[in-house]
Amino acid sequence: MSRARVTLFTTALLVAGVLVVLASITLGTERVSLYTAWDEWQRGADWADAPALSVLLKLRLPRTLASLLAGAGLAVAGCAFQALLRNPLATPYTLGVSSAAALGAWSAFIVADFGWLVWAEHLPMGQIFAFVFAGADVLLVWMLAARSARSSPTLLLLAGVTLGMLANSGIMFSRYIASPTRLVVMDRWLMGGVDIIGYGPVLALFFGVVPCMAVLILLAGRFDQLGFSRDLAESRGINVARLQWFTFLVGSLLTAVVVAQVGPIGFIGLVVPHAVRAFTGPGHRRLMPISMLAGGIFLCACDVAARLLLPGETPIGIVTTLIGAPFFLYLLLRRKFTDWEY
Repeated sequence: MSRARVTLFTTALLVAGVLVVLASITLGTERVSLYTAWDEWQRGADWADAPALSVLLKLRLPRTLASLLAGAGLAVAGCAFQALLRNPLATPYTLGVSSAAALGAWSAFIVADFGWLVWAEHLPMGQIFAFVFAGADVLLVWMLAARSARSSPTLLLLAGVTLGMLANSGIMFSRYIASPTRLVVMDRWLMGGVDIIGYGPVLALFFGVVPCMAVLILLAGRFDQLGFSRDLAESRGINVARLQWFTFLVGSLLTAVVVAQVGPIGFIGLVVPHAVRAFTGPGHRRLMPISMLAGGIFLCACDVAARLLLPGETPIGIVTTLIGAPFFLYLLLRRKFTDWEY
C-alpha cells in the first residue's frame, strides 16, 4: 500500500476518533454541555453544584478512556494471534483465552460469595483469577500442540477452540450454582460493558494493557518474517517456538486484564485487523499501531451506540456483535480466505 493512502487513512481515523470521543463524553441518558461543564470548572463550584462537570469527569470520561484502552488492546491482541498462527480467524476468543479469563474472573466472585477470599479482599482477585485461568488455557493449548513434532497453527487453533468450549461449560456451571441476585449481575457482566465509575478500572487497564500492546508491537518485524513461512523465519534467526510462547503469554495477560475490567467483548480482535489491513497492507509495523487506534475508536463508538439504541443502555457486547458479524460476513464475501496471503 502507498504511504499516501496509509497517511490519509490514519488522518481520517484521527478525525473520527476526535468526533467519537466528543460524542462519548457528551451523549447518553443525560446530555452534557461542554460549555456548562467549563463554566462550572471556571467558577470552582463544588461537585454538588456542578452536575455537568461531575457527570463529565466521574462517569463519561472514565468510560471513554476505558473503551479506548480495551478496544485498542483487543485489536492488537487479535493482530498478534492472527500473525502468530497465520490464520485469519485467530483471536483471543477463538483461542479460548477470553472465555478462560471470563471463567476466572467470575470464579473469583463466586469464591468470594462463599467467604473464602476474606484474607484477600484488598487484592484485585478478579484480575488475578482471570490471568491464572487464561494462562492455564494457554499452557494446555501449548501442551496439546507440543505432542506433535512441530506446533502446527491449525492444531493450536483447534485446541484453543476446544478449551474455549470447556471454559464456557464452566461458566454455565457457575451460573447454575450462583445465587439469583448474583446471576443477574453475572449475566449483564458476561454481555460486556464499559459502564464504569471512577478511574480505578481505567488505571488497571492502562497499566495492564499499554505495556502488553507495546511489547506486541515491538514484535511486529518478527511477525512479518513468520508471515512468509516458519522455515524462512527460523532461517533468519527467529526462534518460532519462543515467539509463540511469549506472544501467547503477553496476549493472554492483555486479554485477562480487559475481561476482568469490562467483561468479554467479542469481534474487536477479529474485525478490526481485517478492516485495517485493507488500507495498510499486511505489514505489521503499520498494521498493529493503526489497528490499535482503530480498535479503540470502534469500541468507543459502539459504547456511544449502546447508550442511544434503547431508553436504558444496551450491553456493549451485543452492539459489537450486531456490527461486527455482518461486517465480517461482508469481508468473507469480498475475499477468498483460502490462504493467509490474501
